[in-house]
Amino acid sequence: MRARIPFAAAAAALVLAGAPAVQAQQIVHDPRALAQMVEEARTTLDQLRALQTQIEQGQQLFDSLNDLSDVNALAGELGLPQVRNPLPDTRALRAAADGDLSALGDLADRADAIRRDTRLYTPPAGDPGSAEAYYRDSLERTGARTARDLAIGEAVGGAADRRLQGLETLRSALDTAPNARAVMDLGARLAAEQALIQNEQVRLQGLALTQAAEARLEEQRARERAEAARAARMDVYERAFQ
Repeated sequence: MRARIPFAAAAAALVLAGAPAVQAQQIVHDPRALAQMVEEARTTLDQLRALQTQIEQGQQLFDSLNDLSDVNALAGELGLPQVRNPLPDTRALRAAADGDLSALGDLADRADAIRRDTRLYTPPAGDPGSAEAYYRDSLERTGARTARDLAIGEAVGGAADRRLQGLETLRSALDTAPNARAVMDLGARLAAEQALIQNEQVRLQGLALTQAAEARLEEQRARERAEAARAARMDVYERAFQ
């Protein structure tokens, strides 16, 4: 029995001797690992803050896209008929070229006033001969075409000036647009105005072709008239010697 006591005491001594070593292993720290953990935590926090900022910016963009803009209320002069469509149609142009200035619609009064102001000769009343009638008709057609073209030129010039003012208004609004929706709407409005300008340019080119064709037609009429007169004289001459 006494022999077992020293053995137990020795075992207890070994346990007590090993306990400080185990405790020392548990409280050992690595400063480098701790610093790395802190840095990773800071990086993660920065990423979360950046993500939060992106989310807030996205929400602001979404809200701005859903906001209503008053783009259509800007530059109201661009929607006026005399600015939007200053040119008469082709049938009205042809009718005016033949002397019917009333066919020009809103431009009729101005064209008629120009014709009156620029007229230097008024044919006398009565039934003229065929040659005189042709000459008078030619003068009237030429005067009507000139009055028509001057009235159209004034209308197109006035429309261009007002359109320039309206486009400048839209450009200024684009510089101070409050949100993305306003920028998009202004861009669409400017694109539509550009398409209308291009269409008007095509119509002006068509008008120039019409004017050139009318001038050639008058020259053709004059040549045909001269040829008809020559043929009539030859017929009279041949009959006189039969």
